[in-house]
Amino acid sequence: MILYILATACVVLAFFTALLRNRKQERARLAAKLAASLLFCLVAVLAAARRGEPMNARATLMLAALGLGMVGDAMLGLDRFLSNENRAYVMLVGGAPFFFGHILYIILLLPYGRLNPWLLLLLPVLPCVFLLIHKCYGMGKTLFPMLAYALVLGGMMTLTLNIALQGGELGRLMALPGVLFAVSDSSLFLGAYGKERVKRWAPLLSYAVSIPYFTAQALFALSVGYL
Repeated sequence: MILYILATACVVLAFFTALLRNRKQERARLAAKLAASLLFCLVAVLAAARRGEPMNARATLMLAALGLGMVGDAMLGLDRFLSNENRAYVMLVGGAPFFFGHILYIILLLPYGRLNPWLLLLLPVLPCVFLLIHKCYGMGKTLFPMLAYALVLGGMMTLTLNIALQGGELGRLMALPGVLFAVSDSSLFLGAYGKERVKRWAPLLSYAVSIPYFTAQALFALSVGYL
């Protein structure tokens, strides 16, 4: 029960992270974001400690991926403290931990069951979404790194859904994280590159970035007990 309470607290902090961002209380927003990151890492560590068997490679990779997520949160959390010229650079550098984190997710999820070939149709969805954002608003020199990230994220989403189709407790936990990550990152890049053209949607996008992301990480953290 304590794990689910802490996971819920992580999502509640995600709400306040978006709220404080919209109110331009940047220091408080950063503190709430880092606290939420620490919470999903704490959930993962506690879930690992409560395992009925020793840690295996998959659980270890999940902990490492969540740790990379916390590093990425800290780096991207500094965006509002920088000039507009430096934000695109921070987006790339801060996105690197998430890129490698998704690769770890793919490595640990790939051996679970036989891959449903129909799910492979999902792989081009996110690159197409990012290309649409580029066509509408322009990603400039970051387009190709973003497309590579989209492909990796799509691979992770495909594998989480593949496990979800297999049922069981792990399947229930894996039903949403990949999709939530896709929603969060698409909203993040839309807000980052849309600039003035999506300004009126900025408050809503803050919630669409923060709440799905931290919910996904909390679900991944809970899954450590079943890997």
